[in-house]
Amino acid sequence: MMQRELPSRQVILQRKSFLQRELRFLALTRALRFPTWKEVDVPVEPTPRRRRLGAELRRIREALGWTQEEAASHLGYQSLSTISKIENGLQALKIQQLPHFFEVFGITDAALREELRDLVRRAGEADWWQRYEGVVDDPLGDYLSQLESANGLFVFNPLAVHGLLQTPGYARSVTEGSRAWKTPEDIDRFIALRLEHQRTMLERQPSLKVWTVIPEGLLRQEVGGRACMRAQVEHLMHLARTNPAITIQVLPFSAGAHAGMDGPFMLMSFPAGRDLVCIESLRASLHLNEPETVELYRTTSDLLKSDALSQKASLPLLTAIAKDLS
Repeated sequence: MMQRELPSRQVILQRKSFLQRELRFLALTRALRFPTWKEVDVPVEPTPRRRRLGAELRRIREALGWTQEEAASHLGYQSLSTISKIENGLQALKIQQLPHFFEVFGITDAALREELRDLVRRAGEADWWQRYEGVVDDPLGDYLSQLESANGLFVFNPLAVHGLLQTPGYARSVTEGSRAWKTPEDIDRFIALRLEHQRTMLERQPSLKVWTVIPEGLLRQEVGGRACMRAQVEHLMHLARTNPAITIQVLPFSAGAHAGMDGPFMLMSFPAGRDLVCIESLRASLHLNEPETVELYRTTSDLLKSDALSQKASLPLLTAIAKDLS
C-alpha cells in the first residue's frame, strides 16, 4: 500500500489562510444581507428625537406607497412589528443601520440624510426642557424638538400672540387665564420654560425665520390689563424694527373674511425642504406632513400674507393700537 504524502506545513498554512478569508467573506455577505441588528429588539424610551425620526421614516415609507409589512420585507426584518416600533420611537436605530435604510428607501438628499443621522446620534440625549418635568407633556416636547431643527416658522393664531414673541407679563396673563395649571409653582415653571425657549430660539445661529400674521382684534384684547397689552404691542413693534429674522403683519378689521377663518395653525419649514403643519389645542397637538395637506396650509399662509398689511404698513397701526391702550 502506498503511503499518502502529507501536505507540507506551508501548504497547510496557505489552505488555512484561504479558508479564513472565505469564512470572513461569507460572514460579511451574511451580515450585509441579514444584519444581526435586525433581530435585536430593545425597547427604549420614546424620546422626542426618536419620535421625530420615526415620523420621518413613516413619511418616506408612505410616500413610497409601502405598508409597514412591505417595508419590513424590503429591509429584511423578520418581525413585522419592528417597523411599527421604530416609527413610534419605541425601538432604537444605530448609526450603522442608516446606510441600509438610505438604500432601501431611496434617500439620496444630503440634507435629509444628515438630519436623520443627527436624530439617531442624539436620540438618547436629554433635552434642555426635561428640566421642566411635569409641565412638558409629549405633544409639547415633540413641538419643541421639531422647532429646534426648523429653519422657518409661519404662525397664524387669532387667540394669542405666539410664545416666541410674548413679553413675560403677557405670557403670565395667558398662562393664568388658560386655567391649565393647578398650582402657582406649575405656572411659574411653565413661564420659565417659555422664556428660556424664547431666548434659545431667537438667539440661535443660524436664525429661525419667524413670520406671523396677527389679527387686529387680538392686539386690542386687553390681556393682563391695558398696560400689559400695551407693552406687548410695543414689544412686537420693537421686534419688527430690530430683528431681520422676524416678520410681523397685522390683519386689520377692514380685511373682513379672510383665509384663516378655519382657525390657528403653524407651518414649519426644514433645511431638507419638507414642511410640517402643526395644529394645537390646550392639551393636544396634531402634526400633519401629507403633501396635499401641507400644500393647502402653505396656500392659506400665502393668502393670509396677502390679506394682511405689509410689515411696513403694520407699524403705524401697531403704534395707533399702543396709543389707544395708554
